[in-house]
Amino acid sequence: MLKAKPQEYNFIYNEQKITYKLVFDKYKTVRLRLTAPYFLEIKMPVRIPHRYAEQSILKHIDWILSQSEQFQEQDKQALPFTKELFIFGKAFPVHSQTSACTQKEKLLFTAQNTFFNQEQVFLHALPILQNSHTAVSLTNAEIFVQCRDEGDCARKLTAWRKKTARSFLSWYYQQLWQVFQEKTAHFLLQHPIKTSYHLACPPLSFRSCKRCFGSCKISPKPERGRRTARIMLSTHLMGLPLEYIEFVILHEFCHLIFHNHSPHFYALLDLVLPRHRIIKASISHWSKKHISF
Repeated sequence: MLKAKPQEYNFIYNEQKITYKLVFDKYKTVRLRLTAPYFLEIKMPVRIPHRYAEQSILKHIDWILSQSEQFQEQDKQALPFTKELFIFGKAFPVHSQTSACTQKEKLLFTAQNTFFNQEQVFLHALPILQNSHTAVSLTNAEIFVQCRDEGDCARKLTAWRKKTARSFLSWYYQQLWQVFQEKTAHFLLQHPIKTSYHLACPPLSFRSCKRCFGSCKISPKPERGRRTARIMLSTHLMGLPLEYIEFVILHEFCHLIFHNHSPHFYALLDLVLPRHRIIKASISHWSKKHISF
């Protein structure tokens, strides 16, 4: 079946114009996603009437308006990412220069309530941060980028950000998988689940998304007799404090066993990460006030 071409429409609510793009495909339900202030992407089944899109907007209008206001507020407060970056929750002012980069040194980070020895984790991260791009150098307080102009600085920082995040997060992902296996072993013996996802670490992929740090995708069709799973992480995740990174990854691991946010899912997450409710609230608060890595 061919996919219908996406189309854009306008919807007026109390003199506020809301633009939405309709995407038709093999979806079973209507799905809304806010991509910019007062701009929605609505995914719908091909044969469903158009009026259901606007009915969904009205149903979720309070959420759309509040989220759009938050988008606008963040845009007002946000600094250009070429001025300041966060790594593991620590702010680094960015300076462009035409000369050779600064000599390398040991970086100091802090973390709390995590599963691993922090000194060892950051010692592993240090060479990744310092060697991912020849034009980018870090001191304990600043980032220096050897570049021609601001545009060149932005391109080099973007390339450096993606490479460092992929290298470190892939390693940390494997470390947390071992923690997840140990934490859930007894639970799975007491609560037999008809899934084999937890038996092997699922493949990891990356994307560049500032508002959704992770997702778990279960294939709709079985491969070789069983469904497969893939976890996606945002490259911006590395800008968050370490305990927030652990929360996102362990949250997605729990979705391998319980696909939705059911009471069973939260019972498993309580076992794996008892402080998850506090951390989730902290992530939301932190993300509104800081620029991601």
